Amino acid sequence: MIPERIERYLVDHHLPFVHTSHTRAVAAQRFAAAEHVPGDRIAKPVVVRVDGELALAVVSATQKVDVHELGRALGGRTVELVPEPEFEGRFAPCEVGAEPPLGLFGLAIYVDAALARMSRLVMRGGTHEDAIEVDTAEWMRSERAVPIEGLGRWSV
Repeated sequence: MIPERIERYLVDHHLPFVHTSHTRAVAAQRFAAAEHVPGDRIAKPVVVRVDGELALAVVSATQKVDVHELGRALGGRTVELVPEPEFEGRFAPCEVGAEPPLGLFGLAIYVDAALARMSRLVMRGGTHEDAIEVDTAEWMRSERAVPIEGLGRWSV
């Protein structure tokens, strides 16, 4: 079940969504398989620090964040990945690793431009058993997500 705070945020921000449930899936690729969608339609948020401030970098389940490209795209700012213990509790009421990329958490959101071109995206709904599907353009507008070319690089 989607945490009430997240569902209320989506409704209050007029962001239409479709909620689905599946068996517990922690890894992003397993999440894609549980949702029966290709990994390139999964919006996987990764917590980064941009000049000392937390932000979300959103890439597909098949990719990793290219922190150097994000820093370059932001005018040479310093960007680094943030280990989970450093942000545990920051995304309450979400399970660690199941936070959806929403403005609810007060962070800037950067999204890989290729992902931003998808018509619809699937993201976690606050748990490892819930998913939210949204229209990408509506999500981008609602969350003021900034597209970044080359933010995601393929995992090997």
